[in-house]
Amino acid sequence: MQTYDFIWESVVRNMRNVYTEIKIKTYFEKIRIVDLEPQYILLMTPDASTLEFVRSQQTTLERVIKQTIGEFKIVYVYAYDRDMPNLEQIRLDIKEDLDHPKLGRTPYMMAEEREEKKRSASPGGIVKKSDYTFENFVVGSSNRFVYNACLAVADNPASAWNPLFIYGPSGLGKTHLMHSISARIAEQFPDLKILYLTSEAFTNEVIESLRTKDGPTQFRTKYRSCDVLLIDDIQFIAGKDTTQEEFFHTFNELYEAHKQIVISSDRPPREIKRLDERLSGRFASGLTADVQPPDYELRMAIIKSKADAYKLDMPESSMVYLAEHLTQNIRQIEGALTKIFAKSYLYGIAVTDELVINSVSDLITYEASPKDVAEKIMSVVSTRYGTTKDEVKGKSKKREIVEARHVCAYLIRELTGYSLNQIGALLNRDHTTIMNSCEVTKTQIMNDPLFEKEIKDMIAEIKG
Repeated sequence: MQTYDFIWESVVRNMRNVYTEIKIKTYFEKIRIVDLEPQYILLMTPDASTLEFVRSQQTTLERVIKQTIGEFKIVYVYAYDRDMPNLEQIRLDIKEDLDHPKLGRTPYMMAEEREEKKRSASPGGIVKKSDYTFENFVVGSSNRFVYNACLAVADNPASAWNPLFIYGPSGLGKTHLMHSISARIAEQFPDLKILYLTSEAFTNEVIESLRTKDGPTQFRTKYRSCDVLLIDDIQFIAGKDTTQEEFFHTFNELYEAHKQIVISSDRPPREIKRLDERLSGRFASGLTADVQPPDYELRMAIIKSKADAYKLDMPESSMVYLAEHLTQNIRQIEGALTKIFAKSYLYGIAVTDELVINSVSDLITYEASPKDVAEKIMSVVSTRYGTTKDEVKGKSKKREIVEARHVCAYLIRELTGYSLNQIGALLNRDHTTIMNSCEVTKTQIMNDPLFEKEIKDMIAEIKG
């Protein structure tokens, strides 16, 4: 059977703009694509327990799938344990539905009738092996430090660096590295108890534990008895006092017991607003390692690696085009290659420069290097405030120039992924001044609708 795992992984990534992480893990993560045809896509849930909900999301699924592969597909969803033995009949039902549609009739009705006659279908599920390993993580100058740090922790839990705090913008491989650590420790130290989850899942468990008398005790026993704890996207516990208190004590007990703690975030500890100072200090007490946007050489290496994995025969000129234009993050590159594969497969055509350019046009409409974006931000903001880039970078304390400087710092931070130190170097300021500028601008946006509109207008001009 043709495997489409990498396409579904891209679909799941795009779902994060629609569903919570809990819903994705509960209902969508283990779905398999069985057929990908010109008119439709056939999905299988592992078992029937989630089938009703997944089918209820058909319109959303069709929209996210179109966003992922660039083609509209009618979505059909069945349960693997119940329906896989009847796959050929299901395909006939779908063909009948497409060729001779009837109001009020769906292929599911025929499948459900057959289910009543075949209650003996053996239960089971599809257990998908994670593709997130150190072996298939592409290493370059922008991520070598964090890669080596993660590898050291995986090979020597609680002996190398503890805690290990990984940070960087979305889509650069933090989750890949976290899964790699978990998988390698599990392989090399099978007796160790490993817990890996998102901060949202941790928060939900804290809330759930408060509903019963024994809940808090059971919760603490679960998390404080593990040997390795990996928490993804820790920034989302900021401002949640009860969750932070629980995590603080969990962290302390594990650390004192010499258990490994690995944490990821989209920013360094000191920049997570409304995070308990005690937690911020503990996060920074170990090794903090940032994942930076991939440079040209790493982008090219990733494109070649992914193309090989997808068995795409892609011209060198097409790879160069992608490496030059897909500069945002690794997820963007993966999404582009998924679209290219889908179009090549569905239309039965070879991968050419024209196909590549057409497939990714929507991904690179507003793409520019972070340096170019920063320069454009300073130009747009300076013009709006009736000043110059040199004055914004200078020492003037005139009100309009100071405000322009604040806005530049904020927009560069929001639109480029530059660190505070990088922005500081650009504007001739230290990182604490830049942090203050960003906070001043955020506060003004929240309190002044007219100012908020001005910021949105400037962003539109910058991207235009």
